Amino acid sequence: MKLKIIMQHLLFWFGYMLYESIIGFFGVGVNVLGTLLAFTVNTSVFYATSSCFSSLKKRIKNPVLLFLLMFCAVSVIVAISMIFKIFVDMILDHIKFSDDINKVRITALIMRSIYFVMMGLAYSVFREVLQKEREVATLAKKALQAELNVIKSQINPHFVFNTLGFLYAETYKKLPEVGQSIITLSNIMRYALTKNEDGFSSLESELAYIKDFIKIHEDRSKAFFMKINIESGVIPYKVVSLVLITLIENMFKHGIFNQSTKEAVLSIAVKDGILHFYSLNYKNNNSVNKIQSNGIGLNYIRERLTDEYGRDGYELLVDETHNSYECKLTMPLKYHESN
Repeated sequence: MKLKIIMQHLLFWFGYMLYESIIGFFGVGVNVLGTLLAFTVNTSVFYATSSCFSSLKKRIKNPVLLFLLMFCAVSVIVAISMIFKIFVDMILDHIKFSDDINKVRITALIMRSIYFVMMGLAYSVFREVLQKEREVATLAKKALQAELNVIKSQINPHFVFNTLGFLYAETYKKLPEVGQSIITLSNIMRYALTKNEDGFSSLESELAYIKDFIKIHEDRSKAFFMKINIESGVIPYKVVSLVLITLIENMFKHGIFNQSTKEAVLSIAVKDGILHFYSLNYKNNNSVNKIQSNGIGLNYIRERLTDEYGRDGYELLVDETHNSYECKLTMPLKYHESN
């Protein structure tokens, strides 16, 4: 990272020096050695000013005192730069010290140094603003992760799995279908509570989770009408955790699935590393029968995807009317390298 910043600075100063050299060439001519030495002094003024400002701003909170100390520091920096430039002129042009000291020359040296002082101050302010924006973005990302961790920690996993294991053992022999549903539910809970350090899950496990989730609702319904098309392909991809299942939960939260004339539709497909999600269901406006979601919601999905891909890196469209709920999501996938 430091090497990258150094290269950026070197490239900037090279371009700047080339720009002024071209102007000088068409104006009064260019002394290559003199130009290099002068730019060495000027860049020293730039970085000395930037360093002083950053250092003093961290230690001094009083703006008046900060201004006074910076004024003194800048005065010293400008004076030293003037002395160096005068000596450079004496050596390169073979002139006496007294011949290079006049009002016009002194004014020009001061204005030139102040120019680079202002550049150094502007750079320091810009770098500070950029650093604060990065800190805010980092805090926002940590807040999203903390929100997800809180959601996961609301359930004691050991208690849940022990209870489900007991229920499975008691019911499987007498009611195999019920026992299988308990195992499916156990898989769902185990997956939901699994911690993913990077916030991603394998697409294969995410789709298996979705199939188990749908199967639970299908098993508990006397009639279930839903057209399902899930295609993952053979390439191992990773997807942002819990985004797809939240969209599925929204379907069941709003949807009717027991009427053949109001068949729900779910399509998940992958093409060229892009996931295409589509869902459509007719709404159940009886709030008593609505399924509670995991509380993450569409706001979390938008924030999580924006944090990962940027505002233009994905597309999430929700069309909700009084009678229907339609959702379209397009987002890139990451390649999953198996260990």
